[in-house]
Amino acid sequence: MNIQNESLSLTVSLNAAEMMSLIDKKSGKEVLWNGDPAYWAGRNPILFPIVGSTFDKKIHIKDSIYEMGNHGFARNSVFSLIKHTTDQIVLRLQESEITLAQYPFKFTLEVSYTLKGSSVLIDYRIINNDKEIMPFSFGLHPAFALDDPQEAHIEFPINEDYPQLTDQHKANMNDEFFSVIPTFLTENLRSPYVELHRKDIKIQVSCEGYRWVAFWKKAKAAFLCIEPWHGHGDFKESTTDFYKREGTILLAPQDTYSTSYSISIL
Repeated sequence: MNIQNESLSLTVSLNAAEMMSLIDKKSGKEVLWNGDPAYWAGRNPILFPIVGSTFDKKIHIKDSIYEMGNHGFARNSVFSLIKHTTDQIVLRLQESEITLAQYPFKFTLEVSYTLKGSSVLIDYRIINNDKEIMPFSFGLHPAFALDDPQEAHIEFPINEDYPQLTDQHKANMNDEFFSVIPTFLTENLRSPYVELHRKDIKIQVSCEGYRWVAFWKKAKAAFLCIEPWHGHGDFKESTTDFYKREGTILLAPQDTYSTSYSISIL
């Protein structure tokens, strides 16, 4: 499925509700990673109902234990098309026998992609259709294509307190950087967005309202993931109940949780 405006062309798949291509019409350049399985077959999965993984690869809910893969099941699910106009696509995922075997809650997850100028506005709604409080964590995992994997860098508009940054606001996103720290995980950033600087274009990713933002790439791969998260995987051995894990969102029956971010071409 494709939507376009004067600045952008966006292609989205029902599989995992992933963006497959984002073309900047002014430069003719592809913004997103192509999913080359030689490096990483993912593109920009939705992380639900868990971000990362628990220490034992299981989620503990009250007196029951469920098998749960890394980053949850939304990334492997087929969504339904709800709306498709010239500038917007809305997709939906609901519980099934497959999801209930991993996560015993009835839910609705909707994602909408809307083009506005040179930006993609990405909105999420999660509805608890169950009779009990529903615990979950949620995150994004967009992978951006790099024209030169050794030269691309990120910049924050506000100085941040991380020793990995040059002058408190800049870092090269090359193999040398990630050989020291495989995932650069930040928490409580002051900056409302981060910019990825390629030689050809600049990409701005909003992250306001997200407690954690992770940066990740594989060695020699021409992509960088910029990942706003509500929640994170276990850092040490733990079997904490899902309701009590750090970052877990607790959604009351019939309530709706909303979050969003945007990708802009500068």
